Amino acid sequence: MKEKFKTILLFLLVGTSLAMTQQLWMQFPERVTGFFEPEASYSSSYLLSDMIAPNKYLVGFGGSNYTMVYDANKYGIWDTSKESLAGLLSADTIRTEEPESGYRPGQTGEMAVVFYFPESISTYILAKAWDVNEPNDIVDTIPYVDSIAIVKGSGDPFFVFSGNGRDVLIYGSGISVDKVLSEIIDFEDSAEFDYYYSLSEIFPTEVGDIYVPYEIRNSLPVVYVSNDIAQMTTEEMGILAERFLEREIDYIRQIVESNGSTIYIYNNKVLKFNMNGTVEYFHSLEDTIQERNLYLSLSTAAEFISQKAYSAKGMYLAGIQEIEAEGSLGYSLTFRYRVRGIPVLLGNREVEEYVQIEVFNNQVRSYKQLFRGEMDLNIASLQDSRQIMSSFDVIDQNYVFLESEYLQHTGETKEDLGDQVVQRVLSSVEDITISYYDPGLKDQEERLIGVWLIRAHESVYAFNAYSGKLVYQR
Repeated sequence: MKEKFKTILLFLLVGTSLAMTQQLWMQFPERVTGFFEPEASYSSSYLLSDMIAPNKYLVGFGGSNYTMVYDANKYGIWDTSKESLAGLLSADTIRTEEPESGYRPGQTGEMAVVFYFPESISTYILAKAWDVNEPNDIVDTIPYVDSIAIVKGSGDPFFVFSGNGRDVLIYGSGISVDKVLSEIIDFEDSAEFDYYYSLSEIFPTEVGDIYVPYEIRNSLPVVYVSNDIAQMTTEEMGILAERFLEREIDYIRQIVESNGSTIYIYNNKVLKFNMNGTVEYFHSLEDTIQERNLYLSLSTAAEFISQKAYSAKGMYLAGIQEIEAEGSLGYSLTFRYRVRGIPVLLGNREVEEYVQIEVFNNQVRSYKQLFRGEMDLNIASLQDSRQIMSSFDVIDQNYVFLESEYLQHTGETKEDLGDQVVQRVLSSVEDITISYYDPGLKDQEERLIGVWLIRAHESVYAFNAYSGKLVYQR
């Protein structure tokens, strides 16, 4: 079956490549052009608009030419697009329409950009994050979105808000996207990207917005991280304790546990430095919150992170969950982070995410952050000498495993599916992303592993981007 799968797909890929209007020369999607400056020890500013950002975005240059970008802060396309989106959400005159099901804004053949969010997010919250005081009817037409597209269009440009299985095309009178289109043209002229293709070109009725590169020539930057808490002095911990507990160190009680963890206490506030690299803060609620307010809670979290966090560089909102505690209603927010613009998957089972924070409107009940910092390296060792496998080759190499996982999850058999088994297995893939994997095993000089992260049938699989071997599963 593996050879049959490979033969069929390679045949189709050859046909696809011949149909393309230009040959696709591949490079790493986000080329490293300068020496990385180590981030500052403490966060200086973290706004709600910084918190809400896409985890990746697709750029369509026109025709069959696409690329995927993982760092929203690069190239200026996201920042410029936010200006146009804010204008759309505050426009007096808009027109909306819903296309037929299966509409994919990235595959119109026209110049476009599609931003994918890691979590379905309130359209109203997006508007408020972009300083739109009185949003228009868009927030009611499609209250939650998981992606937003800007399309040049054959006539007037338009926007596509997608969420909960719906796509809404929106036309705004007088809303200019010229700057966005100009940024895309400049990006294409720079040639600092890989070309991607859509798996729907092979399986048009089953596969959604899954884009993969056919080949990658360059490698990921070499990154080493360390457990910053293990390297901290008592004085440095005391400085952070004063920040979190808002009191001079002389008034703060300190306890050193036998396992090396250090606890600071002042009144009903507690700060704990764990030797596994995490810091935990707890403050009992002072007021009972009987009605949740997501916008207020997000704003409170952003302010807290800005003032207290060890570092907010690379952090982005990845999850929102409603919670109850101490008779109050609030939210648990989770954050992930990027290194060199590439998302990081944590392998430490004790640490679920980079940051977890419980917020009850204007009160923060708890905060937990992994203090895992990048180590400063010699410039000569920044680039891996090996070549990254394409995600297509990784899937091919691990097809038997993925097929077994799919059949176990669905309860189906190969006999039941017959010739449809390959298509069904590939159609179960929800997302493919280049990432770093942090095993979380060493306090110093822990090398991050470049992986292709594949989400399928409610599981996450990380395959070594150079060998194709499975290194993590959950």
